[in-house]
Amino acid sequence: MYIIAPQFIRDYITRNFATIGKLSACGREFIMQSLFVEDDWKKHMSVNVDSGLWQCFKTGRSGNFTTLYAKAEGLQYFWAQRDLIIKNFEFLGEDVPELDRPNQTQELELDTSRLVPINLSTVESNDQTELDAWSFLFGRALFSLVEEEESPFYLCKEGKFANRIIIPFKGDADVVYYFQARALYDQTPKYLNPSTDTAPKPSDILYPFDEEDHYVVVCEGPLDALSLQLKGINATATIGSSVSARQAEILSTFSGTIILGYDNDKAGQRGIDKFDRIRKNMRMEAFEVCSPPPGYKDWNEAHVAGEDLFSWITNESQAYDFEYKLATELNSM
Repeated sequence: MYIIAPQFIRDYITRNFATIGKLSACGREFIMQSLFVEDDWKKHMSVNVDSGLWQCFKTGRSGNFTTLYAKAEGLQYFWAQRDLIIKNFEFLGEDVPELDRPNQTQELELDTSRLVPINLSTVESNDQTELDAWSFLFGRALFSLVEEEESPFYLCKEGKFANRIIIPFKGDADVVYYFQARALYDQTPKYLNPSTDTAPKPSDILYPFDEEDHYVVVCEGPLDALSLQLKGINATATIGSSVSARQAEILSTFSGTIILGYDNDKAGQRGIDKFDRIRKNMRMEAFEVCSPPPGYKDWNEAHVAGEDLFSWITNESQAYDFEYKLATELNSM
């Protein structure tokens, strides 16, 4: 068991929450806007800066420093614990102990008996939903994948994921460790994920990629990653426009160049900026950026249009540095 140093707790609280709170007159309590109440201008949260114990007077919730850290950083409790251990030792200037590194090999039970594989034989189906699923993938220029003997796509026709295309995430030995369910019609939300009771949080995993390659393009969604993989490009996906601390940890083990390829929108740019902050905290190497070609929202859209994405990424990838950030700011004005 590792003890978090009181001086680290005090430093984290006073530094990270300085804009939403302040120390009390006694110097031991930090009164701040509650992380559990939206627009809490009356500051209903009190945190002991020595122990990290906190209480929200508005909601009645309370907890230890790890739960506070997990909420502030958007982490599951386990990952918050692990992150705190590392940062605590770094803060004290001591060697960080070897910690178990979780992997993406835990099998997620996916009952394929209730799913219909979308493959070449689907075009002969008399079921309209199955034909619609085929048409959707054909329209996304992913038809070469469904022509394979073992298609990476399924259609769910009943239950929670009814009328959704199931995209499995397969690791070593084809172990399914996650999946996404993409709406076939106009259902909301567009994407559904498996319950965290039986699966990891989406922020804890990445879409499978070749970890031995010399580069990897990090996209927002699995269909974008698949689109690039069809072009011979090593790609993964973060399931959203943001790299979490856990996902950054997985990427930190990759020895090649990381190219962040988020969508051409404000959310994508915010995700790039966030990754840079996480990367610095983890002391990862610098990374490159390359968004889809102008005029296309994402990589799949550019793939459908027949763009030479391999050449585009080869020629347009650039370091995320001062020049890039300056050019981005000027373009947004």
